[in-house]
Amino acid sequence: MAKPKRVAIYVRISKDRKGQELGIQRQEQACRELCERLGWGVHKVYPENDMSASTTSKRQRAVYSEMLRNARDGLIDGIVVYSIDRLTRRITELTSFLEEQKEYGFAFATTEGEDTSTASGRMILTIKGAVAQQETERMSERVNSSLLQRRERGKPHAGGPRVFGFEPGSNFQRVVPEEVELIRRGYRMLMDQSQKTPGDVARLWNETGARTPGTQTMWTIQKVKRVYRSERVGGIVTYKGQDIGDSIYPHPLTREEWENVQAVLDGRATPAAKGSGKRKHLYSGFLKCGNCGLTMSVQWATIQGRAFRRTFCNSSSVGQNGQLGCGKVSRSYAWIEERLNEVTETALGKRQPQPQAAPTEYPTAATSVVEERIHGLRSRWKGGEIEDEDYFDSLKHLRDQLHALRTREAAAAIRRSRTETDVLAAWRDDSVENLERRRTIVASVIKEVAVFSVGRGRRKPPEITSIEVTPVGSDPTGSED
Repeated sequence: MAKPKRVAIYVRISKDRKGQELGIQRQEQACRELCERLGWGVHKVYPENDMSASTTSKRQRAVYSEMLRNARDGLIDGIVVYSIDRLTRRITELTSFLEEQKEYGFAFATTEGEDTSTASGRMILTIKGAVAQQETERMSERVNSSLLQRRERGKPHAGGPRVFGFEPGSNFQRVVPEEVELIRRGYRMLMDQSQKTPGDVARLWNETGARTPGTQTMWTIQKVKRVYRSERVGGIVTYKGQDIGDSIYPHPLTREEWENVQAVLDGRATPAAKGSGKRKHLYSGFLKCGNCGLTMSVQWATIQGRAFRRTFCNSSSVGQNGQLGCGKVSRSYAWIEERLNEVTETALGKRQPQPQAAPTEYPTAATSVVEERIHGLRSRWKGGEIEDEDYFDSLKHLRDQLHALRTREAAAAIRRSRTETDVLAAWRDDSVENLERRRTIVASVIKEVAVFSVGRGRRKPPEITSIEVTPVGSDPTGSED
């Protein structure tokens, strides 16, 4: 058999806390000496520093995958490693590697002298791989046992992002007195008989100049709730979702106080109705506050027994720059909707009918499934079945899925709106089922609408200049009646 001339050297070390790569340098030197003795030509070194290959690791080894891909493509004709446990500590991965070596015919060697050309050599290699996996699993058991002992002694998990109230870099062992005082003031407000809300706590914290950890943005209702939902704030030590005991380190609230807050928050929480995340108003999302530029909210309101829709700048909403809405603009939605309907219909009347295209299937079934999963996840979290960190990570993942599905729905609706035989007829269908199609038609005409305040107590209709319409494809500074 000809000696390989394009050999890959694979070197790996699981932990390199100082980042000096001394471990992989020693492995590379030993592998090069082996290649020189065998007369093999070194083509490339594939290093993976500070990367685990154990059964407990969830990280993908990109360099290892690249090396195998190059071996399949014939770019390399041999692989050399320091020892088998540097290649892998998973018996299934080792078996797959040996099968690929047999199929693609590349050479393989270690500095410990394993031979894969015979059945006995492959058996010995497999046994060593099983021993390496067993060592990893025993190490994992010892680590888990040690972590459990730490939790039972009242020492919480030291990792994760900083929680408001705790000193940065203190591993949740020291608190920030000023932040603790704010948390306790918020606690007293929530427990007060005057029925203060997390929104009131958010306003208090913002007025004092406090900002959220990490992003340093202003406080909102959800961010305040997240602080009070954290077991760390109540000094509760958990291990794999189970309540182990109380922390021996300082914490803002006692266990009893933390449980009181949970009861208050749970009592005020109402389950979201199915499909509540969908748009219910034709122009919601298009309306921008003319004062601060934040997207305005639309909701039903009742004054003196009269129900009506209003659009307003929500002072609790956070913009892209992290600033809260000004809360200075509040208008009746009906008049604005009428004016924008006129703008949209006028623009549609100038269009030529498009040829009918094949119908597009909407992914509404998948959207409903994700909505149900979000609802179920929220119920499990409120029931204490999952930890905050797992809940928020899963929630972000599901919301990303939901956003992608709704984007597909919107794109499909836009394609359909552009290929309607009569777009004007589709626009005039104001049924609830047709709302999303009408919104996509609006999106093809209107980019955004700036809404300005008209003052209080006005009886006559507002001036047309109290809104500025930015058509699609125009300069945002331009206006349209």
